[in-house]
Amino acid sequence: MYLSLAFMFITIYRSEIKNYKNRIMKNIYLVILIFSMPLVAFTQEISERASDYSQGEVEESSESKNRFSMGWAYYGRGNGVAAIVDREFFELFSQGVGVEEYFEGDEVETSFFLVTEFPIQKLFNITSGLEIYPGIEYGSFGGEFESHPFLGFSYPISKTIGVYTEIGSRGVLGLFAKF
Repeated sequence: MYLSLAFMFITIYRSEIKNYKNRIMKNIYLVILIFSMPLVAFTQEISERASDYSQGEVEESSESKNRFSMGWAYYGRGNGVAAIVDREFFELFSQGVGVEEYFEGDEVETSFFLVTEFPIQKLFNITSGLEIYPGIEYGSFGGEFESHPFLGFSYPISKTIGVYTEIGSRGVLGLFAKF
C-alpha cells in the first residue's frame, strides 16, 4: 500500500505543471494522500489485533502507545504553542497529527501538519529512559505546504508524564502524556 502511495506521489510531482488549475488539483490530491497515510497504518494495526483475537492469542501490553504533547514553540516562526497527538507502530516509528499557533504582534499564524518520528534509543540500547527520535513534520505551515525535519529528546518524569524538546527548523519545549 505504501509503495503505491509513494508511486502516486512521485508521478504527481514528476509531470510538468502547465497551468494553474492543474497545480491546484495536484496539491489538493497530494494533501489528501498525505492525510490518508496515518489512516492506513491505524487500519493495519487494528486488523492485526483482530486476527490475534480470533486465534485466541490475546497479549496485554503494559506500554502506552499513544502520546499527547503540548509545548511552547520558542523559535522558528516566532513564539507560539504546539500540540501533537501521535501513536507508536511496531516499536519502529510513530505517526500523528499536530497543530501550532504562532503569535507575532496582533497576527496569529496557524499550522496543521502530520508528524513522523523514528525512536532510535532501541537501536543504540539506551536504557536510561531518554528517548531520542529524529522526525519530520509535513503539512500546511502559514498556508503553504512545507516539511520540517527535527531531532527530538524526551525524558519521562513518571510512568505516563515527561518532558520533551524538538530542535530543527523550529524549536519546541513542553510536556507529554502517554495513554
